[in-house]
Formats: sequence, C-alpha cells, structure tokens
Amino acid sequence: MTLPATIELNAGQACVADTADRANRWGARTENMPDSQQQLDLGTPADPTDWRRADVGYGILLPDSAASPADKAAALDAAGPVRELLKARPDTVVLRWSPQLPPGFVRRYYPDGTSQDPGIGVTTFGTARGLLPRYVSIIATPAEIPWRVQYDFETRHAVGRVPLTGDALGNYLQALVDEWRGCEIDVRAPVVWTVSTPGDITDLMRTVVADPLVTRLTDPTLPDLRTLGAASATAAQLLGALTAAHPAFVATSSHGLAVAAPDALRAGLGTPLDCTGTPVDLAALTASVPGGAVWYSQACCSAGSDAVTNYAGLIASGPVLDTLTAVAALGATVAPACLALLGRDRPVRAVFGHVEPTFDWTLRVAETGQALGGDLVAGMSTNLFAGQPLGYVLDAYRAGVGVLQSQWAELRAQLDNGDTSVRDRLTRLRLSAIDRQSLVLLGDPTVTLPKPD
Repeated sequence: MTLPATIELNAGQACVADTADRANRWGARTENMPDSQQQLDLGTPADPTDWRRADVGYGILLPDSAASPADKAAALDAAGPVRELLKARPDTVVLRWSPQLPPGFVRRYYPDGTSQDPGIGVTTFGTARGLLPRYVSIIATPAEIPWRVQYDFETRHAVGRVPLTGDALGNYLQALVDEWRGCEIDVRAPVVWTVSTPGDITDLMRTVVADPLVTRLTDPTLPDLRTLGAASATAAQLLGALTAAHPAFVATSSHGLAVAAPDALRAGLGTPLDCTGTPVDLAALTASVPGGAVWYSQACCSAGSDAVTNYAGLIASGPVLDTLTAVAALGATVAPACLALLGRDRPVRAVFGHVEPTFDWTLRVAETGQALGGDLVAGMSTNLFAGQPLGYVLDAYRAGVGVLQSQWAELRAQLDNGDTSVRDRLTRLRLSAIDRQSLVLLGDPTVTLPKPD
C-alpha cells in the first residue's frame, strides 16, 4: 500500500492538501493512540443500556480542587447545579481529573478521606469502591479537562461532556433532571440536510453517511421525515424545516466554517456551510433547533477545536495546514453553536460533532473502497430511535476505534522490528483512529430520545 498524493477534509475553502514528503512516518507516532484496552470482568454481563444498575453505573467527572478529600467525594466544592443533580441522582459516582495524574487515569475520593486512581478502560464497571461507572458525564470545558480524556473514555465507556458554567449549566442540568418536560418535539419528523458537491468530500460524506441514514429513517414510524439536498440544502430551507417540523432529530452534513479572520473564526467555528458555501446564520440556527432535540453535525470542527492539531506531519505546508493551525490557535474550545444550544432556557438534549475535521481516507477502506459509515448510521437511526442512551448508541462505532488501535499496535511492533514497509498502513490506521475518536457527544450520556409511536 502507498499513500495517496492528496488528502481531503471538510473544512470549507481549504479542503484539499498534498501529503507531506514524509507523511508515512506520521503514522508511527504514538501520540493520541491509547493503550490497548480490554474488559476484565468475566461475570454475568449486565444490561449496558441501564445506567441505573450498580454494576453499570453513572458518574460525573469534575476538575480536581484544593478541597478536602471528603468534600470532593461529595462534590461540596462543585457548582450549585451539579450538587442539585447529585441530589436527584444520589447513586452518582464523583470522579476527578488533574493534569498531575498519569495519562489514562482519574481519581476517586471517598468520604473516609482515602482515594484511588482507577485506569480508564481497564477497570471493572460499577459504582462500588474500586470500580468506574460505565456512563461518565464530563462537566467541564476542554480547557479544564482535555478532549483526550474524553477520547480515552470513549473506547469502553459511554461518555458525554457538558461544557457549561453558570446559568447555562443550570439550564441544562435542570432539563436533564426534568427529562425535558415541556419541550415540544416531533420524534416522527426527523430532518436530514445534506450539502453535496460533485468531486468534493461532501459528496463522499453524502454517499457514505447521509444517504444511508435517510434510507434507515425511511420507516412507517417516521412518516414526516424531511430530506433537504442538492439545491434545497440552503440555510433558509434548513431553518424553515426546523421551525415548521420541530424535529426531535436533526442531521446535517456539510463543510464547517474553518476559514475566517480570527475573531470571526472564534465566533462561528464549525457552523455548517450551505450549498452556496454560505455559513448558516448562527443566531438563527440556535433559535430554530427545538428544545429537547438531538443534532448530529457532520462538519469540520462542529464540536470545537483542540489546542494542537493532531495532523502536523501528515499534511504538507500550504493552505490546509494553515487552516488547521489557525483553528488550533483558538485553543481547546467548544463550537459556539453547541454552547448556545446546550445552555439556553430550553436546551437541546445533545449534539454529536467533530473536533477538528473529518478526512476522506477514513470514510472507506483503502484496499477495497468499502464505505465505513455502517456503524455510525445504525447508531444515529436504529439505536437512537430505539431509545438507547446517547452515550451508548455509537458503541459499535467506538469498538471500531479499538480495532483500529489494535491493528496499529501490531504493525507498530513490526516497524520496531525493522519492517519499514508498514509505514503507509500505519499512517492510514492512525488517521482513522484519531478521526473516529474525535466524533464526540456534547451532553449527558444517559439521555434518551423518546421512541416514535
């Protein structure tokens, strides 16, 4: 296998780049490739969708603080809305993260003043002492608890992030406790909005994800499905459909805003670009998505940015690398549309989005051309509408990341033994694993969508 001379991503104007002269060496780097993870509990398996069970469990992850271990165990140092959540969910496990901890570990304090540092992905699930809950809600921004911690949890845990503070945090957690009571959504009327330009990565995104998703959602239980594509994939058509249909589920597939002056980029990062290349108005979008909805945004930076791009050394110098560098200069952030939707008076249930871009190489098998959207499509249709918790609907997709990591580790060992022929394959595997894990859930992982009648 040899690498293609170019690579394409969904970052709008800057979307096609030459691969760097030594791009095949990028794949052998170890950063952001988690250690192998395997389940250790060989007992009778619990229902993984029932987070209330003691052998499954629910927990929150907070930044560590200078409070006493007993106070931290009870989250007495946490914000008021967090303490209210713990009252409503008294069996919640409180976890802590600190940059002083080794990568792949969190800390659990106990009322007696002791603590443990369980390993993510290698600790048995549950709420008892010494265990880690399967469902974990990171209540912190990525500047406080990095994206990589969320990626570590994704391999085996059902994890989401609530990146809010102040009144916005209170709005979201209150809606969570109230199970979005009073939000008017129509679960039978999903909206799928697909921008597709021939010869562009958006056309591949349509083929691999958007069209199969529409096929899955074409079902008698969803009689009011609306699909907008081709010339209908305009900002106005999207906003009109959201306002008229009050969909419980919205899927958009497009480029995301990633090229702009620094202030404009920070204000609109990841906003979908319509079929004319025009960003959807952010204020209008966040006002139109109904409270209680779930939004899947397949677009560059639709979830946010990280402080350092993962793709230096893969992409040759030029406009695309300049774009990724400019996005990274924003720091570890959450896209403004996500923050607005999650923190408003009637918040959405959740947003699925990407940190950094999605690449064309990761959407199909290099050797056969096979499309790789099946697990993602099943998660966003069959699993979601069956009422599975949002943190669990992509379990098979997340397991695929583990497979990629295992394949990478095997080939990396071959390289260490002198077999340089595996370098190109290593680069493809590393890119695919990092790209897949960057699809994150913003919102609590225990949330479910109502089932259609």
